[in-house]
Amino acid sequence: MRRSVIGCVLVSLLGVMAFGFGQQVGPKFLDRSFQRPGARALGMGGAYLLATDDATAVAWNPAALANIKRFTLPVEISGRANFDVQDVRDLADALKDIRDQINVASNLQLLARAVREVRNFALDEGATLGGAPAVLRGIIAPVAGLTFGSYGVAFSSGVFTQVQIFVDQNADPDPNDNIPPSNQPINVYTRGGGIAVSSLAIAHARQLPAGLTLGLSVRGVRADFQGYGSSAGVDNLTTPNNRDALGIAFARVHKNKFTFDIGALWEPPVQPPMMKVRYAAVVRNVLPVRFNLPARDLAGNPVPGFDFSFRLNPEVDLGVLAEWRGRTIGVLELHNVTSSNGGDMTVHAGVEHWFTGNVFAVRLGYDDDKPVFGLGINLRALRIDLAAGFKPKERAAIGLSLRF
Repeated sequence: MRRSVIGCVLVSLLGVMAFGFGQQVGPKFLDRSFQRPGARALGMGGAYLLATDDATAVAWNPAALANIKRFTLPVEISGRANFDVQDVRDLADALKDIRDQINVASNLQLLARAVREVRNFALDEGATLGGAPAVLRGIIAPVAGLTFGSYGVAFSSGVFTQVQIFVDQNADPDPNDNIPPSNQPINVYTRGGGIAVSSLAIAHARQLPAGLTLGLSVRGVRADFQGYGSSAGVDNLTTPNNRDALGIAFARVHKNKFTFDIGALWEPPVQPPMMKVRYAAVVRNVLPVRFNLPARDLAGNPVPGFDFSFRLNPEVDLGVLAEWRGRTIGVLELHNVTSSNGGDMTVHAGVEHWFTGNVFAVRLGYDDDKPVFGLGINLRALRIDLAAGFKPKERAAIGLSLRF
């Protein structure tokens, strides 16, 4: 299907939603297992099932609410990416040029230059001519909430984004999407999709004998998805009629469901001298939920052959924490042990040390595939947390938490 406005669609999707790739552009091919909100959490490598001490426990491990015992009001946002934000802005500008110059004979040179810029961007990101694609991924995860006693309420969200760009293919790399290959020697193929999973949850924790604490979090979950597939190309600077942009863009689809999480903490009654050891386990999506999301085009009409329905299945996180003299902790965790919901099991580890007076903290961690670090400043009723990877453009977080 020929669309002269496909460039506009690409720009809006790049700037607002998210991207993915598969034989069918849909949420089944995107990681739905991300659960990493919070700046302190990122500074400790995402190992936060046991260390959480505010309302973010509702999202991480509801059992940890039993250890808070005061009013907290955190507001935090974290982001992860494998690309430079400025590079994506340049890419969006090139796609906008493609949009504006399609079918404009007097500006064929600008069109050709824009297509080359997209191709060069893809090659810089690791693609090879006719081979592996450039893959861009990103996650934005805001969280906010409050605690009162052993109860907590929190809103958390995660937007997982992915796009793949193929360049100079002899044939369409995704023949099942019904988009014919471009015949020009300068070709760009992109497939994108993005999913946002947002939760509003209320949780309660209860302490039991023998050092065991259990927590329950009931969540209302909203899932949003949008995607597209396209190709664009030009042949040369002298044949004005042989250039095109072809593709299909899908309307945003969404559904609301309910599920719940169960968390557990165990602190053995007998502990080593000057040290405390605690263990944690969390089962998310204990009640599996299915989101029925039939694919529709931008006019709202059903698109045969495409179905964006998916499930959120149970997944399990495990962790252990050692605390020394109340000021230094080390944590090791395995997330998504069940490799559920489009993600793999990931390893997270972190160390945090508070200096005299518990006013200033330093943190180091390993966040699945990257080392990270963080800082914390405790100003009595206000705590400020900052965290980043050693390449801050790839992941960063900031958080403010009120405590009374």
